[in-house]
Amino acid sequence: MSEYVIRFTAVNPDELDVAATGRLEGAAQAIPGMQPRGRVLVDPLTRRIEAEFAIDVGQAMAEAARDGGRLAKEILLAARMPDARLVEMSVRMGDSSSTD
Repeated sequence: MSEYVIRFTAVNPDELDVAATGRLEGAAQAIPGMQPRGRVLVDPLTRRIEAEFAIDVGQAMAEAARDGGRLAKEILLAARMPDARLVEMSVRMGDSSSTD
């Protein structure tokens, strides 16, 4: 298994309330199979959301991209932001010893 780090940006069509960051961080912690990295960033003015997490993948980067996109959307759904749209996502090989 190789570790891949997924970083995504999403835009929410609705205003982001003060509890949005907490809901996103909680969702990222609760979803099995991923390890949150760093902080979740929420910009209420632009309605942009940025987060990063790591996943273990057995095959290749294409599998990491597929699973990473699905997990990013799952985080948004669990944080009660079902209409948030992924606008950017990057996938890179990670260092499994990192604790960002």
